[in-house]
Amino acid sequence: MDIRDVARHAGVSIATVSRVLNNSAKVSDELRSRVLEAVEELDFRPDHLARSLRNRQTSIVGIIIPDISNPFFPLIARGAEDVLRRADISLMIFNSDQKPATELQAVEMMLAKKVDGILFVGTGADNEAVTLMRTSRTPVVYLDRSEKGRVASVVTDNYGGMTKIMTYMLELGHTSFWYLGGPPLLSTAIERKRAVIDFSRHHKHISLKVYSGHYTYEWAYSKASELLKAERTPHAIIAGNDLMAMGVIDACNSENLVVPDDVSVTGFDDIFFASHFDPPLTTIRQPIYKLGALGAKLLREYIKGTRKKPVSRVLEVNLVVRASTCRRSI
Repeated sequence: MDIRDVARHAGVSIATVSRVLNNSAKVSDELRSRVLEAVEELDFRPDHLARSLRNRQTSIVGIIIPDISNPFFPLIARGAEDVLRRADISLMIFNSDQKPATELQAVEMMLAKKVDGILFVGTGADNEAVTLMRTSRTPVVYLDRSEKGRVASVVTDNYGGMTKIMTYMLELGHTSFWYLGGPPLLSTAIERKRAVIDFSRHHKHISLKVYSGHYTYEWAYSKASELLKAERTPHAIIAGNDLMAMGVIDACNSENLVVPDDVSVTGFDDIFFASHFDPPLTTIRQPIYKLGALGAKLLREYIKGTRKKPVSRVLEVNLVVRASTCRRSI
C-alpha cells in the first residue's frame, strides 16, 4: 500500500495526500478530513525512510546531556522534545556521564545516523566531540553552555543570577562565604564563579574562599564535610547548583550544624526537589524547560536554512527565597 492507494480511496489527487501528510501546503478542511479518514481506514503508515531520502532529512534530532540523574537535564530535554514532536521530529537522548570519550561516541553515532541537528549540553572541555561537531555540516545548538559566539547557544544569566544571591546574602548580614562551584572549564561554572569573585572584590569587607569541583551531590557532600572538619564555619555556603546545596546541607547535619541557624546555604537551578528539601532551598530559578524549548526552535531554524549565523540567547533568572537562609544574628 502506498500514497496512490490513499488518494484513490479518498477520491483526491496524490499531490493532495502529500500536502496533508507533509503539512507542506494549505488544504481545505473537507479534503484534509477525507485524506485522514482514508489513512485511518486503510491503516496507512508513511514510509519515513523514503521521505528522508527525498528530503535529505531524517526527522531525527539528537541531544547529549552530561548527567541524566540530575533533574535539571531531563527537563531541558522535555522542553526540546515537546517542540520537536509538534514538528514531527523525533529526539534521541544520549547521556555522556560527563565523560569526553562518551560525548565523542554519541556525536559519531548521531552523525552516522544522519541526524538533522544536535542539541549539545557538554562537559565543557574543548575535546574531539566539540571539534567533530564544529567541522561537520550538521546544525548544532549548545544548551546551558556557550562557546564564545562560534556556535549558536541558549543559556541563562549565570553571572547575574549568582550576583543576585550574593547581594541578598550580604543584605542579610553575611560577610564570610565559602563558594563550592562546578567544573573549572564549564562555561556556567566559569560565569558563576566569576560573579562571586567580582562581588567580593567590590565589597572589600567580606571574606571568600572558592573551591571548584563537580555539579554533584556527592562531591559537595564530601568537600563540605572535609572543610567543616578543618575550617571555621563561614556565615554562608554558596553552592554552584541545587544538588550541591543538598550535599552541603547534609554535610552540615552530619557535623551537627543547623541550617540556617548556624550557617546559611544557597543553591542554583530551582529543580523540583529544591522546594521539598529540608530545609527548602533559597536558590536561583532558571527557566529550564524554556531553555530546551527555545534551543529546539532555534535548531529548527538552522535545519530549515532560515538562519545561518550563530546567535546566543540569554534567558533571565530569578531569586527564590526559602528557609535555607536567614538573617545573620550579631
